[in-house]
Amino acid sequence: MADHHARPEPALGAPAPSNSTAGCADDVLATNRRVSSPFMVSKTQRDAAKAWDKFYKSHEDRFFKDRHWTDREFEELKADPPELIHGDAPVLLEVGCGVGNTVYPLLEKNPALRVHCCDFSPRAVDLVKKHPDYTTDRVHAFVYDLVQDRHHDEMAPALAECPSWPPVSTLSLIFVLSAIPPDEQLPVLRALVQQALPVGATVVFRDYARADLAQLRFHTRKDAQWSEPSLLSDKYDWYRRGDDTMAYFFTRDEVQRLFDAVGGLEGEVEEVIKTRVNRRTGTVMERRFIQARLRRRE
Repeated sequence: MADHHARPEPALGAPAPSNSTAGCADDVLATNRRVSSPFMVSKTQRDAAKAWDKFYKSHEDRFFKDRHWTDREFEELKADPPELIHGDAPVLLEVGCGVGNTVYPLLEKNPALRVHCCDFSPRAVDLVKKHPDYTTDRVHAFVYDLVQDRHHDEMAPALAECPSWPPVSTLSLIFVLSAIPPDEQLPVLRALVQQALPVGATVVFRDYARADLAQLRFHTRKDAQWSEPSLLSDKYDWYRRGDDTMAYFFTRDEVQRLFDAVGGLEGEVEEVIKTRVNRRTGTVMERRFIQARLRRRE
């Protein structure tokens, strides 16, 4: 899948004050509820890979900032992680790597780290390989479609292309599931865990939460009557962006149910909030994310 980064760069924040957008989020989300036609929903799903490839054709590596925060949020990604399976050097599987905004900051901080990274945009993977710090000794970048390729058990053979590397110690899913249709999220997650995550390894997860500022903007920005609306479902918090990529907004309980349904994982799922205040208007703006760290048990 493509690199489904938050827009803008996220960070862990403090709980929002009582006069924040959270207090009126339900009212905002109840407005502007026109839903896209079944044809547009189907087209959006069918053309997801093309939309991200077009995105990277337009922006290349200029749109997203490097993620220098991931090792602060997830101790498994630190240069000296507290525990590794089998005592081997750390190996990260970065799903939805985009142009390497997570990969290369981590490689710089951790000389022992090796990274498998994949994306369903061939153009994004090509940009990863063109990075000045790319080396096949430490980076294995490949094209992989989370929805289509999982049906053929393609992940395990891809990882086996680096036979001298230790097994994956951490699987990162950062702003990835939000760009996958709701009915594909559980099958994709289950396939990744079963095919790529050894016992003792860890999943780190971060994605959009319901009532995030980005979701509220879909409802405060009026769609033209002649155009297809952004909302893709009246059942799910699922939207189409202006560039035809998809965005899903999770509740904590939804993410917990997804991991519970996969089975064999234990850890914490939480909602984190970053609060910003517009000094001129006094408006409190919230970025909301669901974050999880789960270890695969016996």
